[in-house]
Amino acid sequence: MRKTLVGLDAMRFVLAVYLMVFHTIHAYPQANRLPFVWLADLGGFSTSTFFILSGFILTHVYVERSPSLRGGTHDFLVKRFSEIYPIHLIGLLLFVLVLSMSTRAFDSFFLPSLGRGEQQAVRLTGGLAAFNWLLNIAMVQVWYPRYSSINPPSWSLGCLLFFYVCFPLLGPRLANMRRRAAALVAVWLLYLIPPVTVVLLGAYGPLAVGAVEHNPVLRIPEFMSGILLYNLYSSGGLKWLLGSRWRKAVAAAFVLVSFVLASYLIENGPLYFLYIVHNGALMPTELVLVALCADACVPKFAQRITSRLGNAALSIFGIHGAIFAIAIKALKLMTIHKPISECVSHFSACAAAAKGLDPSMATYPLYLVFTVIAAVLFQEHCFVPLRTAIRRTFVKHDRRLVERPGLANV
Repeated sequence: MRKTLVGLDAMRFVLAVYLMVFHTIHAYPQANRLPFVWLADLGGFSTSTFFILSGFILTHVYVERSPSLRGGTHDFLVKRFSEIYPIHLIGLLLFVLVLSMSTRAFDSFFLPSLGRGEQQAVRLTGGLAAFNWLLNIAMVQVWYPRYSSINPPSWSLGCLLFFYVCFPLLGPRLANMRRRAAALVAVWLLYLIPPVTVVLLGAYGPLAVGAVEHNPVLRIPEFMSGILLYNLYSSGGLKWLLGSRWRKAVAAAFVLVSFVLASYLIENGPLYFLYIVHNGALMPTELVLVALCADACVPKFAQRITSRLGNAALSIFGIHGAIFAIAIKALKLMTIHKPISECVSHFSACAAAAKGLDPSMATYPLYLVFTVIAAVLFQEHCFVPLRTAIRRTFVKHDRRLVERPGLANV
């Protein structure tokens, strides 16, 4: 029987919540006075670890002990597409709702940035704006790096789509390599080439940022490293790392120290560290974290809730931005102390009056808890039925391929 890796579900949930904090906490000016708030600035760590985890889990489910892809390419692609596109589309529709309630125009798009200072927005002409919307709807906006995704976290779903298309070709070949450790090092060094190149060129403009940070071809080494890592893990090639409690403790300390140091450099280091840390420097740390969590034991009584939370990780990714935008607008509207009836009849005036107000952080923990609950309910009562309907319609064969809760759903 295939091993159930519940520890990875716990990791997925924690990373999703961390990414949610990364995207939202600095909307509150009071957050800048919190001690160690800079530890929440390493969002790239979460996304990169998800990319590695995706390759790791897909190899576990579809390739382990098999020279080819279990279930065939067609069924694999249908299942993977049904895993991410409904979340992407619903998240985008929520942002349409947000835009209809805000003063921001539908033809206004943000430029990619390295995360220091406010993001710059530009207004596009009708044709170009419509083209950018079509790219976002089709989940291929990552191939046009000039503008950020309308739903900010959805760029990672666009990358995952490309990784899934490549997996039937890459997965079995990488899984059957003999010198996996050497290949893993080579993939890491290959991944470092683009960020080092743009640093040497001094390219810090929006186009360079969008290409280096979001282009699927430049990010696929993370996915490939997950495939190679799984085969090292399943073949016993990581005993030097996981063979005893003290070795695991040293590995966990390495992850913690690397994370804190990278967070500090993101906040206080030179500008070029933003590229290097975001793209490649932390790959060894992320690989160690995935290996540790794959080998972790979760008590039986906690396994079901852990799997439910882990399953909801992509839903948290997809909908937290829109939920936060709605919540922050509602909080600001309440701050201006005007009757609801007046704001309903003169919404644009109330929205303009509330725009410059600083929201209070008092309700921020409620937002985090509410979003997690909403994501779990969305996952189980909206997304899963939709995914099931897609698979029943388009999957060719009723193969009983085991996709255990929380494993292939990345």
